[in-house]
Amino acid sequence: MLLRYYGNKESSIMKRMKKVLALVFCAVVACVVLTGCASQFHGTWKSVAVESDGKKITKDDKDGGEMVKDFMTVEIEKGGDATVSFSGTKKSVEWEADGDNITLTADGDDLDGKLDGDQLVFDLEGEKIYLEKED
Repeated sequence: MLLRYYGNKESSIMKRMKKVLALVFCAVVACVVLTGCASQFHGTWKSVAVESDGKKITKDDKDGGEMVKDFMTVEIEKGGDATVSFSGTKKSVEWEADGDNITLTADGDDLDGKLDGDQLVFDLEGEKIYLEKED
């Protein structure tokens, strides 16, 4: 009788442990998946084109190409920190990703970007900045 009581008790504890372990496993998998998605942004991104009023200037254009190369650099690190260099001015920012979208935040201001193929595109009040990841 005593053995049967402890046997049922142990069975109940084991069931709870299995549920807890299953929840922990799901949480770990969710973290890995979310981190894996964000890792597509990790690295250094440099501007390759700027578009304003429907006119697009690329880094290879004779007129303005050099300006485009140095226009914007974004260094995205793991853990939510990044550095943005914009026309020679460097700023530490925080970043957050959701799928192919990224938001850079500094001093309460947000800059939203989106992956488009192998380019990261930011829309700055109607002007688009196209960046590509450095190898």
